[in-house]
Amino acid sequence: MKGIVGFLTRMLVINIVLVPLMVLGPLLFVVPFFCIAANPQDNFSGLAHLYFWLGPLSCAFYMLVSCHWQTMHRARLEGRLSTWREDGGGIVRTVAKATLYMFGGLFASYVCEVLFVLAFSYVPHSAVSGVSREFLAFAIFPFATFAPVILLWMRRWQRGREAH
Repeated sequence: MKGIVGFLTRMLVINIVLVPLMVLGPLLFVVPFFCIAANPQDNFSGLAHLYFWLGPLSCAFYMLVSCHWQTMHRARLEGRLSTWREDGGGIVRTVAKATLYMFGGLFASYVCEVLFVLAFSYVPHSAVSGVSREFLAFAIFPFATFAPVILLWMRRWQRGREAH
């Protein structure tokens, strides 16, 4: 019994810490702009590392939510919300699909971030005029981090337009 209580306590603490980070992840990407404005000559590599490793967790959360949002919304509008899971193939299929979306989004987000960092390292300093290089990197980085979610939403939006 003591082991179960300890496990549940650890899981609760992890969820108390991680869930707000995942949900509020997109909003946290505005913090660097205040830091850069306050002290433009500072070293922001620690903050960049933090966003590099925590951003994909938020992306994975939004991929998980986006996985079934469309089907649940459609089922709610059609009045069959109580059976949407069975209509989607049952609990095993819907959970497996959500898990694949989540881990796919996590992996794809890391890949997009690495590609961004590699591509941005080749941008010459002379090409960035008028703004600091860090400011520009932090401005573009969220698009790399959340690229899987953005692409999923764009694909669904395009399918919706084709259907009408």
